[in-house]
This record gives sequence, structure tokens and C-alpha cells, in this order.
Amino acid sequence: MTGRRAPAPRPLVLKFGGSAFADLDGYRRVARYAVRRGTEEERPVVVVVSAMSGTTGRLQQTLDALAADPPAPAAAMLLTAGETVSVALLAAALDAAGVPGCPLPAAATGLLAEGPGDRAELVSASPEALTRALADCPIAVVPGGQAVDAAGRTVMLGRNSSDLSAVATAATLGADACELFSDVPGVCTADPHLVPEARTLTRISYEGVRRMSRHGAKVVHERAVDWAEREGVRLLCRPFPWSRVPEAGTAVGAGPAAAAVVVLKDSDVWSFRSGRERRSVGGRLRAEGLTVTEFETSDEVCLAVPAGARGVARHVRTARLLDGLCLVTTLRADGRAEHTVVPRPEAAAEARRRHLLLYPDTPGAPGPAGPSPAKARSAHSDVLIGPVPAPAQVPVPTPVPASVPEDECPD
Repeated sequence: MTGRRAPAPRPLVLKFGGSAFADLDGYRRVARYAVRRGTEEERPVVVVVSAMSGTTGRLQQTLDALAADPPAPAAAMLLTAGETVSVALLAAALDAAGVPGCPLPAAATGLLAEGPGDRAELVSASPEALTRALADCPIAVVPGGQAVDAAGRTVMLGRNSSDLSAVATAATLGADACELFSDVPGVCTADPHLVPEARTLTRISYEGVRRMSRHGAKVVHERAVDWAEREGVRLLCRPFPWSRVPEAGTAVGAGPAAAAVVVLKDSDVWSFRSGRERRSVGGRLRAEGLTVTEFETSDEVCLAVPAGARGVARHVRTARLLDGLCLVTTLRADGRAEHTVVPRPEAAAEARRRHLLLYPDTPGAPGPAGPSPAKARSAHSDVLIGPVPAPAQVPVPTPVPASVPEDECPD
């Protein structure tokens, strides 16, 4: 009589943001952690990696210095390079730790997308390629924020979309959870870098975190939340470096909503002549894959859109840029959203003031807000391009005659 084969264990899916790779030791720490988790739990591991901190931004700056509105395929080819570097470096760190890691390109992730190459929309995920990889080695390393289109070309799922890759991977492999590691303690009631008094939530509903993301909070990518809820994947937002407390971080799934304050630090605010004009522009920008926020102040009809995003300029020609202003939004637990715009240097102080109104019993009432800390950038983030030139207007080329011939995790 032949015994029934035990089902294969469900893989662990771990995603690490760019802050995990602020230095090369970050790759070693992540490698040791992934090996330890896989060994202790006797499960295969998929590690989804972002570019090392600062890399994608520097690549974008270089592209902007060369062309005001580069073609999407060229932008995708350049901007996905950072994650590819992280895949190779982590695979090398795993090998140095004595464990084979399988570095995978976008074409081997099973993720299929459509739309503009630098902000395509993920449409499906299949497990076959990843399953084959995990049969050959215990740890697969996957580039975050990448997929392929119907023609097999590598495309980018938009900025900060490694969450989406991780969740779709967890869903297609049947994982019951997806762990997202970042440089904050979990899902917080405000950006803790701007509001030190922000609370870390132990749990929150899918809709609660989706509202925060939709209004610009860099918690979990909004489309990643959609995939997780639809596929029944529980999200665990955990701190890096890791806490020794097993339950540290925030569980996203069944849970309450939460009040929060969101600051759109990296967006431009545009004012329109009418709500109809703004809705029309907002719809076109969303159709191109951009996250926008429509709102009104006491005397302005406004739209906030990511600063420097490709193609925005041609849609906002009739609008007026509110230069130097920043959107601050209060999200109440009952679903209401209250918007205000303030000068960028005052955004942190305004966020702290609004947070204190939401959570008046927070220990340590805020004093004068100091300047918000600059995001840490890896010293190796210029490995691909070197120092970034200052953005400049691209001159109109002079015609050339045809005859003239023309680059530590705790163990």
C-alpha cells in the first residue's frame, strides 16, 4: 500500500524595501534572516527586493536631466535596473552564506502586466516558474515592482510597487501571509519620521490601510492591498531591523479602521478653474497609472500629483502650480477626509498639530517641529551611473549634415 504524499509546505514570502539595503551589510543581514526563517520553519522562501535606497530616484534624476518626457519603454529599462542589482547582490550574499539562492528576472516571476512600460498595471500572476525555481533551490530572489507584458518585455509597475509584486507572488503560491519589511515600526497613524508621536497600529482593516495609501501615505501600495483582500492574503508590516518581539508590526486584514494624518511631501499641488476641469485631468492621469488626490480648499479647486512624474506637464497646461505648497490630510475613522495646503517647511508642524487633535492623550505633546530628516540613501546607490548631474533644460538639437557621423538583522 502506497502512503499518501504529504503536501508541500507553503512558501514564506518576504519583501524588503530599499532601506534594508542602505549598505552592503544589509544584503548579508537579509540573507542570514531568510536562511534562518526558512530553516526554522522548514519552508521554501521567496525574497522580493527593492532597489537599494536612493537608486531609483538617482536614475530618475539622470533621465530627467537628459529628456523632459522620455518614452515609457526607455524609462522602464532604466528604472528597473536598481531592483535587478539588488537581486544579484542578495543572491551573492546567500551564496557567501553557504545557501544557494536563485536570482530570477522579471520574466521568471509569472507576473503579467499591461499599459505604459514605466507604470504598467498588473493583470495576472501564475506560479509555474516560481515553483520550478523553488524545486531547485530553497530561496528564490525576485525583483520587486517588475513584470513582463504580452510581448515579453520587462515593465515597471510604478514607483514603490515592490509591495504589489510580493502580494501577487504570495497569492499565486498559496501563501497565507506576506511579510513587508520597512524602516518604520508598522502601519502608523502618521509618518513617524515627521510625527514622532505617531502610534503603531497592531492591526488594521484592508480598507483602513487602503484609504491611507489612496491619500498618499507610504504604508502599503494601494493595488497590493486590493490583491491581498481579493486573494485572502494577510499582510504583516514589520520593522527593519527586525524586532525580537514576534508580534511586532501591524497585521492587515480583519481589523478596525484608524484615524491618521498624511503628508504628501513628494507631490505638486495644481489649482484649476473648475471642478469639471480638474476631474477631467485627474481621470486622464489615473488612466496613465498615476495616483492623484482631488480636493478643495476654501478658495481653490486642487489636484495633487506625484512631482516629476512623466507626462504630467501635457495634462496640466491650463492649471496653476501652487509652488512650494504641500498637502496635509486628516483621515478620520468614520471615513471623512479633511485637506489643507501649507508651505512645505511647515508641513511637519502642521502634521503634528493635527495628529495631536486626533490623539490628544498621546504622551509628549509636540513642541516646535524641527526639519524632517532626509531619507537615508545608500552610499552605493550611484553604482550604476555615478554622480547625478543637475536637471537642466534639454536644448533643441541643431540639425547635423548627413555627411557628419554622429552610454543587521539580529541573528
